[in-house]
Amino acid sequence: QPPALVVFEFAGMARAPAAASAAMLACAVAALIALSAEPTQAFSAPHVLPLAARSSTLPPSTSLRSRAPPRGMAGPTMMGTDSGLKERIATFYDQSSPLWEDVWGEHMHMGFYGEDGKTEKTDAQAQVDMVDRLLSHGGVTSSTLGSRSKVLDVGCGVGGSSRHIAKRFGCSVKGITLSPVQAQHANDRSKAAKLTHVTQFEVADALDMPYEDASFDLVWSLEVAEHFPDREKWLEECWRVLKPGGRLLVATWTHREVEDVTGGHKSNMCLEKKERKLLDKICKYYALPEWVQLNDYTTIARRLGFTEESTDDWSAAIAPFWPAVWRTALSWKGFTGLIKTLKQGLATLLGARAVLLMIKGFKKGLIRMSAFTFVKPQ
Repeated sequence: QPPALVVFEFAGMARAPAAASAAMLACAVAALIALSAEPTQAFSAPHVLPLAARSSTLPPSTSLRSRAPPRGMAGPTMMGTDSGLKERIATFYDQSSPLWEDVWGEHMHMGFYGEDGKTEKTDAQAQVDMVDRLLSHGGVTSSTLGSRSKVLDVGCGVGGSSRHIAKRFGCSVKGITLSPVQAQHANDRSKAAKLTHVTQFEVADALDMPYEDASFDLVWSLEVAEHFPDREKWLEECWRVLKPGGRLLVATWTHREVEDVTGGHKSNMCLEKKERKLLDKICKYYALPEWVQLNDYTTIARRLGFTEESTDDWSAAIAPFWPAVWRTALSWKGFTGLIKTLKQGLATLLGARAVLLMIKGFKKGLIRMSAFTFVKPQ
């Protein structure tokens, strides 16, 4: 069979008109050629083992295709000036999550490759190690988190971190996301793993969480805070839902530390113009508000009354991850997956373009992977 026909049969588009199919294929090929025009050899990580084959935890009868949410799983009502951003975030993850799951599995975050980023391991193991590293950073042990503990996973993706934490400590975990597709897939995966008694996932807004005050012993947020348009409001919500003595564990993208704390990169003149321009581009592709630095979070947290337990920069530790993502985007599975997502829109393809921008930002020291733990006093 001609290659084009094979591609479109794989993508479930064999019935599409020939002209439309050819145009879509041409667009996808042109886009990927344009993406690959920027050299990535300087960012290669030969010490990292190839991406391990993922074995899905879902039974064959469970589909990972994007589908409309069931009754009660619709997205939250979007109010206020950030409503458009929230809609873009939900759309981005509704469209891109099924492809990410097909290629990478249940963990939708970076991997941890040792403190210096040079430990040989599969990307899958590095993602699990990232969860354990953040737990260690936050001082979480079996003596501080047990079967009676309650955890909130803010920006849960499809529940990979939540299930890992629930299995390790026997605690109950609730996860929230703006994406109905992610919430449904997270619940499907927990059902397949027989963990529905300790994990639950729903669509909710992190800036207006549907929980009572002092409900959780631990609030967890791994690679999500970069999406929040109002970091102060989010930290206020975390403070509200945490029990006295509770911990907030966060790992998030930030820009490099500078003298001025302005609450956003656009007005921060300590950043160079070309740096602000690069951050603007990534915001467009990944549905992000303005970038902030770690000091923005710590300044707000102290003002709210949090005790700062620890902060860290894991930029070196995650360095091999983005080149690995780029390699999978150029693989046959990644390429055909990108074509398949074109039926729903361009969000995933644009997200692939942003991978190179993230690599560039980390390489230049502009973008950081920041980790911090805050404690709500007794």
